[in-house]
Amino acid sequence: MPIEELSSEEVLQRCSMCQTATRSKLATLSLGVGSIVADDLDGRVVRLPPCPKCKAEEFLIRSAAAPTSAPKSYGDLHRLLVDQLHASLVKQGRFDARLAAPALADADPLVVKEFFPDGLKLLAQPFEKLDPAD
Repeated sequence: MPIEELSSEEVLQRCSMCQTATRSKLATLSLGVGSIVADDLDGRVVRLPPCPKCKAEEFLIRSAAAPTSAPKSYGDLHRLLVDQLHASLVKQGRFDARLAAPALADADPLVVKEFFPDGLKLLAQPFEKLDPAD
């Protein structure tokens, strides 16, 4: 489920399976649980709520790389959003109590201002425009 928008209160995600857009409150998200196995803890993992339409479950993983100073692709921008979501959850203490506090690294404010001038939103083309027949 790619995330398309991040605010101080919520995240907008789009289901990879059925394309349903869903807003989730940050207060309902947490870091650490990578699967339904209780001992599978990873402080880089954000488990997203199941899609309300098709019930798909997806996870976001904070990148291990330092943020790039000049994102060049949709993937780079998405990685910045995921890393910023992770940092927001760490700041709010939203991680499994069995974990030490995960590393915190906010995106460079100048990079955010340059590549997200209207806030932390990814502007994607409508799916219809991705049809190779166009």
